[in-house]
Amino acid sequence: MTLLTTRPGEIGLLAAGAIRSALVKATDQANISSYIEGQSPLAWSDISDAGWDLVGVTEDDESATLRDLVEIAKAWGEITVQLPLLTTIMAKRHSARAAEHDGPVTFSIPTQALAAGTGMVPFGHIAHMHMVADFTSDTSSLVAVQSLTSDIFAPSLRAAHSSHITTFTAEAAREISVVWAAEGSGIAKRAVADAVTYAKQRMQFGKPIGSFQAVKHHLSNAHMDAEQAETAAVWGSLDPTNAHRSAVYSLDLSIRAVELAIQVHGGIGFTWEMGLHFYLRHLITLREMVTGLGDHA
Repeated sequence: MTLLTTRPGEIGLLAAGAIRSALVKATDQANISSYIEGQSPLAWSDISDAGWDLVGVTEDDESATLRDLVEIAKAWGEITVQLPLLTTIMAKRHSARAAEHDGPVTFSIPTQALAAGTGMVPFGHIAHMHMVADFTSDTSSLVAVQSLTSDIFAPSLRAAHSSHITTFTAEAAREISVVWAAEGSGIAKRAVADAVTYAKQRMQFGKPIGSFQAVKHHLSNAHMDAEQAETAAVWGSLDPTNAHRSAVYSLDLSIRAVELAIQVHGGIGFTWEMGLHFYLRHLITLREMVTGLGDHA
């Protein structure tokens, strides 16, 4: 008898730990606004040389499960950098042609914000990027991403618009949705942690603002939202029937947590230099794309 567990396996724990350590070292925990619009502090070669882009490829019983990928995505979300690790992991997991490709891979998803026949391509403006044309065919080719209209709303996603729409299997759509939800929960966790730190340091009337009841309520609600977002992503990885619905719910909670974290920072939380809006824009775009995947999931 197989027992259901919500814990990740050894692969997920080891990969998540290694990725988290690499991100901490690369960014030196700097404010996201200091690097997100420029060159990534972590090189793609650091990812590919370590084999992280292939961690999701299913070859045998020792391969990473979706629950393992949730753990990896959470770690990736905690320190957001502008690299296509998660899109590449999922593309190579569900496309044999993508798995054979040495570089990063992405895909194109229609969203409600775009005109009919137009897809959002996360990391479409990354150099030498290719995207999967069709997840439903074993012989599907990769399409070189060139000369696409840039989507500047979320600089962390380096997104672009394309007239080509990727065809998804139900399984690929569900798993991509869950992994992005897990990334979102990691972002929410980081934003809430930053808000707690700020509330301890920012003084008003001779006291840290974290001692004020209204701020405590915001932080408490944000923390609960972030925790529930993580739980929903984990459950989505274990329940295929409700995976997409869990992913959308998780991202809604993560967005609410980040909105509360911004409010805790007061007026400075809305400034470009603070950078909290980068997290919010990233999450909103993820939710748009996950919603777009709903027709396939």
